[in-house]
Amino acid sequence: MQDLQLNKERVLLSNQPLKVLLISGNENHKWHNWEENTPLIQEALQAEGDIAVTLSLDIEVLAGDLAEFDVLALNYCNWHDPTELSEQAKANVIAFGEQGKGIVILHFANGAFHFSLPEAGASDWPEYHRIVPRAWNHHGESAHDDYGTFTVRMLDESHPITQGIAPFETQDELYFNQEGDVEIHPLYAAVSNITNKEEPLAWTSGYRNSRVYQTLLGHDRHAYTASEVRETLRRAVRWVARRL
Repeated sequence: MQDLQLNKERVLLSNQPLKVLLISGNENHKWHNWEENTPLIQEALQAEGDIAVTLSLDIEVLAGDLAEFDVLALNYCNWHDPTELSEQAKANVIAFGEQGKGIVILHFANGAFHFSLPEAGASDWPEYHRIVPRAWNHHGESAHDDYGTFTVRMLDESHPITQGIAPFETQDELYFNQEGDVEIHPLYAAVSNITNKEEPLAWTSGYRNSRVYQTLLGHDRHAYTASEVRETLRRAVRWVARRL
């Protein structure tokens, strides 16, 4: 009887749109083109009607009530902004993880709240580095190829996020030497012209009870012209929310 009730609840939940809180921005970091790629992220996620996106350009929205959201998606970096997240925002993010809700990290958000951020080291939040499994370290060897076109290949062709996705070309920044020691499961990669190695560009991991998806793609609007990028992003949101 209890199993039947749980199944009914799952069916009811699956008929409701996934609610995503997308946080973008930082006035000091506009060369990462968040103003032009944010509408395309929203458009990609909402294209099939099963995902609803609420956008905020204020990182302190995290200090509010997050109960209605299934997924937190970060397209934000506090470049040149040393302001720490409030204690309430930090507590809410940790609680989000404890509740097993989904987390998606997009492109330059991997450098947020990091001790190496230029003029923003005071914002360092070690817990964020547990949420984000691979971060850009400005004091280390993190770098990227010149902006350009490259071919992305699936590393795991059986994962729900990448299954059936053929190799594709995209125009973007190809990051490498991102740092972190959280265990990850790489999903796709591309060969760097600098390292001459196949560098992972997306992976899954876990944070407390949450599923996490991180992609290094997404520098500007050209990144979202590839249908494969839009499709993997939609699938990632469903996967971290346990709808896939």
